[in-house]
Amino acid sequence: MVKRMSEKSIQVTRLVLVIIFSVVILTGTGVGIWVGVRNNSSSYPNPTWSFKVSGNIVGGEINITMQTMLSLPFYEQVYTIKAKTNYDALFKGVQLSYLFTEVIDVDPSAKNVTFSAWDGYSWTFNLSEVLNNDTYILAYMKEGQYLTSYLEGGNGYLWLIVPAKNPTDFNGQRCVKSVTEIIFA
Repeated sequence: MVKRMSEKSIQVTRLVLVIIFSVVILTGTGVGIWVGVRNNSSSYPNPTWSFKVSGNIVGGEINITMQTMLSLPFYEQVYTIKAKTNYDALFKGVQLSYLFTEVIDVDPSAKNVTFSAWDGYSWTFNLSEVLNNDTYILAYMKEGQYLTSYLEGGNGYLWLIVPAKNPTDFNGQRCVKSVTEIIFA
């Protein structure tokens, strides 16, 4: 014996379905589910984007692509960035000590290294300080998300991350965002 739904039950069911579909359409939730479109800020960075390495390096100026950076061994750690506001974040990138000894052929006469951002901001370090500290990194990820280009409103594909020297050290000014060039002198 087949039991039929009453007219009232059918109307209630229709009303519930209309409400559900309306909410899905109005909130846009359904678009991502049905079409497969999602706001994924961890999209892969442009592999052909590159930064310049110049100054006192053997063989002259070179460009290193994001594809190369992503193929290198990575280092991941939570860093505290202290500036106008303080925050902790998990950063992932390439250790500068590795980059400067295994990838870039730095001339032995180089004493300093400068990190320059797309907007002209820069910070210079003593090269031995960088080489002797495995926690200085050129990060390409923050909190599991790839950094986005400054042209897309992000902090640039690469962010120099330098740990605080002590609990009262404001290291934010040394953490250069949007690194586009490394210069050895």
